[in-house]
Order: sequence, then structure tokens, then C-alpha cells
Amino acid sequence: MGLFGKSLREKEEEYMRRINVSECLKQDFRMRIDDTFTLIGTGTVVVGQIASGMCREGEPVFIVQQSGVLESVITQIDIHTKARRPNHAAYAPEHVGIALRGIKKEQLNIGDILIIRNGNKYSV
Repeated sequence: MGLFGKSLREKEEEYMRRINVSECLKQDFRMRIDDTFTLIGTGTVVVGQIASGMCREGEPVFIVQQSGVLESVITQIDIHTKARRPNHAAYAPEHVGIALRGIKKEQLNIGDILIIRNGNKYSV
């Protein structure tokens, strides 16, 4: 324990024990889009809480909408916590921002679902 409470390493270890990474690896990634915005130099970013599974930078992702399915690639992940070091991956139930390649903000709606299936294949 540090002089002013837990050290950063202790906080990170405690946080990772709560996540249950092994269970996240078995599940398909699912996240409901709560908000979308555009950042200069980054592109379109979607924000939401991961419902199940995990995602990594560079993985293909499907965006399921009422009108159909869009395909994109995760270019960047911003985890909204200071409790752990970024490792280019995010796990359920973290609240994250995910940058998507080739997608415009106008193409997305709040409530759309991001999905990564085992084998990276999606069928409607």
C-alpha cells in the first residue's frame, strides 16, 4: 500500500480481477451505441458500455441497424477509467469510446449495436 492509499499497480490488479477476462474471451462482443461524435484526427467515435465480450484495436466490427448492417474496423479504443493501463483492448462492462474507420457520424443512430462474432462473421 502506498503512502496515500493503494498504489497504481494495486488499483490496476483489483480492477482486472473484477472484469473476468476469461469469461469475456468466450463471449461475442456486443455494445449499444449511446452517443456518436467526430474528433479531428481520429474520425467517428461511438460511446457506450460493453454488454458482453471484448474488443481490440484492428478488429473488424459490424454495426447492426434497423436498415441493415454496416462493416468497419476499430482504429482506437478509449477506456473511461484511470484504474488500469491501456492495452488496446476493452472488456465488459467497461464504458468506452471506439473510433471506427470509414464510417460517418450521420450513418449511425443511438441504439445501434456493435457486434464482433467469433470468427468475425455476422449473419442476419
